[in-house]
Amino acid sequence: MQLRFRRALSALMAVVLLTSAPALALGFIFGEDAQTPVASSIEDDGMLRVYLLSLGDPASLGMTLAGSYTVEGDRGFRFDRDTQIVLAVDGENILLSVGGLTIDMGPSMTLTRQAVTDGGENGIYIHESARDALFEGDLSVSVSDGGLRCILTIHIEDYLKGVVAYEMSDSFPLEALKAQAVAARTYAMGRKWVSAARDYDVVDTTQDQVYRGLEAEYTNVIAAVEATRGVVGTYNGGFAMCYYTASNGGQTALATDIWGGSGDYGYLAMVDDPYDLENPSSLVNSISFQADVSDNATLRGMLEEALAAMDLPYEDVELESVVSIEPVEPKFEGSYMYTQLRFTLSISAQLNGWYAQEGDDYAPLFENGSAFSEEMLASAYGLSLARRGQLALPFVYQDGRVTLPDPVTVDLSVYDQIKDGLSLGLNGGDYELVSATQEEDGSFTISMRRFGHGVGMSQRGAQWMAGEYGMTYTEILNFYYPGMTLEVIEWPEVELTALEELPESIGFARARPTPTPTPAPLPALEEGEYYAAVMLESRSSSLNVREEPSTSARIVSALGYGQRVIVSSDAGDGWVRIRTAEVEGYVRLEYLEAE
Repeated sequence: MQLRFRRALSALMAVVLLTSAPALALGFIFGEDAQTPVASSIEDDGMLRVYLLSLGDPASLGMTLAGSYTVEGDRGFRFDRDTQIVLAVDGENILLSVGGLTIDMGPSMTLTRQAVTDGGENGIYIHESARDALFEGDLSVSVSDGGLRCILTIHIEDYLKGVVAYEMSDSFPLEALKAQAVAARTYAMGRKWVSAARDYDVVDTTQDQVYRGLEAEYTNVIAAVEATRGVVGTYNGGFAMCYYTASNGGQTALATDIWGGSGDYGYLAMVDDPYDLENPSSLVNSISFQADVSDNATLRGMLEEALAAMDLPYEDVELESVVSIEPVEPKFEGSYMYTQLRFTLSISAQLNGWYAQEGDDYAPLFENGSAFSEEMLASAYGLSLARRGQLALPFVYQDGRVTLPDPVTVDLSVYDQIKDGLSLGLNGGDYELVSATQEEDGSFTISMRRFGHGVGMSQRGAQWMAGEYGMTYTEILNFYYPGMTLEVIEWPEVELTALEELPESIGFARARPTPTPTPAPLPALEEGEYYAAVMLESRSSSLNVREEPSTSARIVSALGYGQRVIVSSDAGDGWVRIRTAEVEGYVRLEYLEAE
């Protein structure tokens, strides 16, 4: 369903732009000028299609239907609560195994969620997912590239409860979680706005936003989502792209600087972020070293190589110490993304001859600034050594290693030499901010900050603003998206149909279930083996047989209640290897009963 913006003329529907208040110390005063969300005329059904890309393209999936489900609303093809099923690829089709039956579902199928009356959970647990979390929605499954492709259709508010918990943490302050909920909701709606040409709106990975399903113990996350229900950010008649980042390193970045292009990002600004910088949880990689760099061979080698490339007019130049370090050459105007670190160095050289001294206005300086031999001085001034002494001309004969009076400067590349050469990087891309400080003992520290792209809201900054400064979610959003308007969408209620309200049916929506073939007789036991039978809580349940002794391993088959197997070996940690005439694999020993 496409969204439509209809701008009402009434004062109650007026757009109120977020405005920045005067700065005070490290924060901002927001008070009465802080924006509050206004009613919106955006129309949307609130449903989001999430491609479960994190599952990969599995050949099989095990699921527990923790609620009321049918196959595409077919009353005759329904499942009891807590039914376990296995979906597996068979050529171009999907096989559904449940309760001892195997059903050919064709190339695609949808598990449709129906209303529940017992007040319990209503969703799906996917055994191969990253977390033991509930997926609340309809699950469409199809065969693609030899694997199962899963798309979950879920209400956006339920979706957010499985996003905010993993993009932030349930332990974050509530107002920070609210800000994250608004940013994530706005991002999802922005993606939905442009997804009409495909069968999904967002993926469940960092390509969009991490979604892992509902975990009921994350009560703060659930409260934050519910408290901001429907709140989104808009800009110039559309959804703002509410980018967010783990840590910006002390300065927000512009989207066009990071990704190029010329999009309209007038709701973003490049500003210093003291909150992110103050937060001790903001990630930083640092190295410290003595002024003579004797304790960091890699860095000393870089500096010595840079000195050698200068072709100084001295013999046997050596690095003595670092005098100062300064970041230079910003990548973008006003940005702290400096591309070079400038080292001012004290150096020494091997000298042999007469050298003019500092402050000598009459020294016969040659173009290359090198030493003067006795003959050169005599030629230049016609003065003997004794006569020069009488005139107090400040030439001094030097023979040996001498620290030169004037320091030199060399530049090292921030992203190639400092980041990569010293292993200080935080990102795959070159987004980091570099800084250098000199400590009281004369040593130096080089630090790199910014974990993520740095555009939009810093999650660590939001955490600090809410936890240490008591700022509200609207104040946090106002700081990171200063040109954005907050509006509230009134979603329609999610209406699920109860099983008893579905049309009468005997299950003809799909091919009739086909009983699994009668198992072939078990082969004879080998040494150390024994017979056992599958014993489960329900006769309608099945036991997954896996390729390896792990719940994350691929499911190769499913065994029905009471089916006999041969236990061939103990695989440890409660797993055993079993075999029948048709299959070999691993199962949990607790579901077997030895004969």
